[in-house]
Amino acid sequence: MKICMIATRHSLDDARVVHKESISLLNAGHDVSLVLSCNDRYEYKRPDGSLIAVGKSPNGETYYKGLKIYGRPKKAGLRGKYLTYKDLSSIAAAKEADVYHAHEPDLALAIAIRAKNILSKRKKRALVVHDMHEFPPGGPTDKASFCLKFAVYLAHIAWNKLTMYFTDHVFTANTIVRGYALLLNRKSNPDVLYNGPSIKHFFEPCLKSWPMKGEKLLLCHEGSLPYNRGLKEMVEAVNYLRKRVILRIVGDVYGEERAWLMKKIEDYKLQDVIQITGWLPYEKVSQAVSDCHVGLILFRDCINNRMAGPPNKLFNYMISGLPILSVDFPEMRQIITEEECGDLIHDQSAQSIIRSIEKLLTDPGELIRMSRNGQNAIRCRYSWEIIEKKLISAYTKMEMQITSRT
Repeated sequence: MKICMIATRHSLDDARVVHKESISLLNAGHDVSLVLSCNDRYEYKRPDGSLIAVGKSPNGETYYKGLKIYGRPKKAGLRGKYLTYKDLSSIAAAKEADVYHAHEPDLALAIAIRAKNILSKRKKRALVVHDMHEFPPGGPTDKASFCLKFAVYLAHIAWNKLTMYFTDHVFTANTIVRGYALLLNRKSNPDVLYNGPSIKHFFEPCLKSWPMKGEKLLLCHEGSLPYNRGLKEMVEAVNYLRKRVILRIVGDVYGEERAWLMKKIEDYKLQDVIQITGWLPYEKVSQAVSDCHVGLILFRDCINNRMAGPPNKLFNYMISGLPILSVDFPEMRQIITEEECGDLIHDQSAQSIIRSIEKLLTDPGELIRMSRNGQNAIRCRYSWEIIEKKLISAYTKMEMQITSRT
């Protein structure tokens, strides 16, 4: 079956879009292509700007890990978005795919629906899949000014309900968003695909060297670290506990937040307390995380953070044997409490973070127990090797749906 993945805001190194779903479908025998955005030189880059692949003009054609890649430079402004929509939907329709799999609820989904309609006029049947990574109205509502928040929230719900009529299947990354999809269309029957790690890439450390009394605890934050993921609170906490902890950022900090962090490191003399690895290729993240002792998820409270999740980093910490120190949001609470693999912070202040870290420092035996629980949960329930079976099964049903009507 021909599958066209569409993602205008995700990179060619994205864990869920590329390394998990696309490669799993490719390995299952499907013909998989991706339609993405690239720059004016047809370059596909990681969030830190490092180069992944270079495509050929005019359609950005290239190959990556056996996948066919296509793209056009993304244009700015409302008119630019419309031109991007037309360009990418024309490329997608030219692939004459059986399934168009959209990874974003706005532009990518609109492109998938237009490609489906173009093929319909050619008497060719195609299906549209909406992959809801997050709670769709959350991000735009959080970014809107206070007086516009409610209007933006309602507008996105209306858009999501409208597009559901043109969507043939829905995947979500958690049970909350699955419920939202069912409210939009009670017949949608979504599948939850947790962002579990692939055991092939995230190896389990056989023996972790836990800190003895007086040794420093190595804290880990994996991924980009802006203010709304707890940057300021983390810095305040590790500055207070500087003689007892080290913070490793497996990823990077960008823009004004990076400037702020560099100044704090200089002012507080935290050069030996905060480590920044820079953005790493997916395959190298495992080692950088596995060397640590505790994984941090300290998102600030907003609609998107509270309703989305659990993030990739939760499962990456678990398979690497890291107990979790997380904010008390619904999806994190459910997994962490059920699996007994971490501790929850209830008010998100630096003082609460400090108290929770101090609690972990006094009980290395509890760290070991939570570490084992997390790894066992991944092996039994959350590894991508288990989760991908739902993906493959759903695509098998869609293939039968297409062939039965041709």
